[in-house]
Amino acid sequence: MTALVDEFSFDHPQNKGCGDSNRLISLQKSNSKYIEVEKSFRKGWKHPKKKRPRIYGVFRIAQPDKVLKPFHRYRARVAAAPGLAGKIVNPANEQLLFHGTTRCCLLGEDSRNTRLCNLPQCNLCNVIRNSFDVKKCGTKHRFKRFGTGIYTTACSSKADDYTANPDNASNLRVILASRVIVGKAHRRKKNATSLTEPPCGHHSVIGEPGIDLNYEETVVYDNDAIRPAFVVVYGDPPPMTNTKILKSVITTLFKTPLAS
Repeated sequence: MTALVDEFSFDHPQNKGCGDSNRLISLQKSNSKYIEVEKSFRKGWKHPKKKRPRIYGVFRIAQPDKVLKPFHRYRARVAAAPGLAGKIVNPANEQLLFHGTTRCCLLGEDSRNTRLCNLPQCNLCNVIRNSFDVKKCGTKHRFKRFGTGIYTTACSSKADDYTANPDNASNLRVILASRVIVGKAHRRKKNATSLTEPPCGHHSVIGEPGIDLNYEETVVYDNDAIRPAFVVVYGDPPPMTNTKILKSVITTLFKTPLAS
């Protein structure tokens, strides 16, 4: 029996040409994964005072098997845990959740910018290259609501709060959509800043809105419980140049597009 190849693996036919520096594959808008990610992003944009931005692109992240196999093993262990073993559909409770971080380059800015940078301060490229590291928790934001873990959320507008790009040439923003093994989640509404692992018998912590939170977040405490899967490129439409404004006005007046 032939083993199934992970759709995010370098070895999968759809990721042909990918390598250590070239990890991103631009998805067409008609692609089922593009549609799935776009739907999750739009559904998760919940902040009422933040205008929902336009999505400019979705990229699949290809990874070597040495990065994927520990994730597969962890998923199998969770799927075999008491209370989850025997479930036919998604026994490990794998979910696609968002994570905002710092990008110090133009990765994903358009379909040509798909090569990872080597800037040590570019968290985005480092996560895509090496995946997440729970030891990095607290290096950017000192407050750790549910302790030392890897934070994600179904609320895309919340993940957006944690994005940044000091590169002035950047017009857009990016967040990661990651595969997260939630397993049996411990749900709570109050902070628990001293946690370094989920309570016994659980695999993650889900913070629910109501007391200390306004929007949901999901925390895992094992590096192998999460892998970056997609880069979502989004933002407000870039400002129009004088030339584009003139073309737009003339086109509107005469109902005839001008040649570029």
